[in-house]
Amino acid sequence: MNPGSITSNIDAVQVALAVFFIFFAFLVVYLRREDKREGYPLIARTPRRGSIIGWPAPPPPKTYRLMEGGTAQMPHRYPQEPIEGVPIPRNGEPLVPAGDPLLAGIGAGAYTWRSNLPMRTMDKKLLLMPLRNATGWTVRRGEADPRGMRVLAADYRAVGTVVDIWVDRAAKILRYFEVSLSDGSGIILVPLFHCDINRGENEIRVLVLKPHQFRFVPRPAQPDEMTAREEDRLNAFFAGATIYSDPN
Repeated sequence: MNPGSITSNIDAVQVALAVFFIFFAFLVVYLRREDKREGYPLIARTPRRGSIIGWPAPPPPKTYRLMEGGTAQMPHRYPQEPIEGVPIPRNGEPLVPAGDPLLAGIGAGAYTWRSNLPMRTMDKKLLLMPLRNATGWTVRRGEADPRGMRVLAADYRAVGTVVDIWVDRAAKILRYFEVSLSDGSGIILVPLFHCDINRGENEIRVLVLKPHQFRFVPRPAQPDEMTAREEDRLNAFFAGATIYSDPN
């Protein structure tokens, strides 16, 4: 027999290859089960089908210790918010918004039911906060300071004024404009990434909303902090507006 042969028909390379394929198959199944800790079982549109698990089945629940304290179990069984949508009457088609599509929470405006606690940095400080509370933070010298700028809707009509900016202390970037609405309906937050800043005209244009839609922007319950769930809901509103803000 040749060097490395176990029998006349099997050698060490074949054994190693077989072991690798067996290990890889188990790894795929393991990873597929682990990624089902979030979002499973799926919920069928037709009640007779019930929940959809697929293969392989989700793993047994596992308890995680959270950085901010407490524990969380995955897969979780959080209560679900009602879905403001109806299915297109064709097999396999998605839901379409019912009522105001910006508030339906489906499609481009879908969001995750995350923790209703503020997100924190590794040193357990608030991740997102207005600049007025961010000790040691300031607008870089030479950069445009958005505070005081006029805010325009997508159709260039004025809707308010920037009164503060919110920073992400982990990414070290500006994340939201805090806007006081001209109609007296209060303060809202507008994600930077849906805005066009015109430094020369001292104004900020929100690219996805019309004037009457600003009053529906979801608002944090507290004036100086925002929970993970509130942030997801806020960003989902503006993401949905990229498609649904204009009926056409």
